[in-house]
Amino acid sequence: MVKFYIILLITPLFTQTISDYAYTHAEVAAMAGAVVAESGSNWSIFHNPAGITEVDGIHLSAGSGNLYGFKWLPTYNLSGNVPLPVFGKIGFALQQLETKYNGTVLSTEQILSFAQGFELQHDKNSHLSIGCTANFVKWDMGRSAGVSGDGSDGLELGSVNAVTVDFGVLASLREKYRFGVFLKNINSGALGKGKTRQVLPRRINTGITYMPISGLATSIVSEYLLGRDDMQIKAAIRYNLNSNLEIYAGAQSNPNRFGLGFTLKLYRGTDLEFGDNYTFSYGLLTHPVLPMTHQFNIGISL
Repeated sequence: MVKFYIILLITPLFTQTISDYAYTHAEVAAMAGAVVAESGSNWSIFHNPAGITEVDGIHLSAGSGNLYGFKWLPTYNLSGNVPLPVFGKIGFALQQLETKYNGTVLSTEQILSFAQGFELQHDKNSHLSIGCTANFVKWDMGRSAGVSGDGSDGLELGSVNAVTVDFGVLASLREKYRFGVFLKNINSGALGKGKTRQVLPRRINTGITYMPISGLATSIVSEYLLGRDDMQIKAAIRYNLNSNLEIYAGAQSNPNRFGLGFTLKLYRGTDLEFGDNYTFSYGLLTHPVLPMTHQFNIGISL
């Protein structure tokens, strides 16, 4: 019972976590979120929608983890990218965070996202693309404690909704230098009304990725949280050991956190470029006070 009330009291601290979570996907967690200028991938819809223009074919990814290692804070993500005959490429995603106690869901936050990316310029020396994401946020506040005290016979507390819009820019030069900008919640979307209205987190990410040799990429990113006067510096390294294994490491400031991880790639057939491929990704991210977060993702490219 004491554990239930502790969870109930700190639940508001984790609400809106998904709407401000900068580490969705195992690879991103492993690189401590320093991905705004990285090559496009199936996580681009979460961190820079301009990156979906660089994803060839149809990509699907699903992942899960427990925030800070807490089993009562499970999080899930699903994403996909699809090319269009005209008007660029589109992406879709679903994220969910639950707060649980003894199998009872105390609250649920869900975000359904749709994105579109466009190439503005592309030649052998340079590339420029933009992307935009519309996010539909729903926070189901679950039940009150009730007579039993565990929420099983409590009253429904209802839900609140919001719509946010993200925008991203991605550029590359001579296949060695990449520049990225990501603006989150540019429309100042908010949950609630009147005195209870709360604007969802807004932030600006700017970064540079440098690839000194084939297979090696280093990134540095600044993340500024609007309205909080709070800045983080993030850095990461990504290295392709071979066609089947890629490893990552990352670090950030304020607070100091460190990430590690890998992606294992499996190919069907002998053509690595045009055949289907399957991926398994794992990433861990430390915290100076709370336990580590472990994330897993599986993916398929058609």
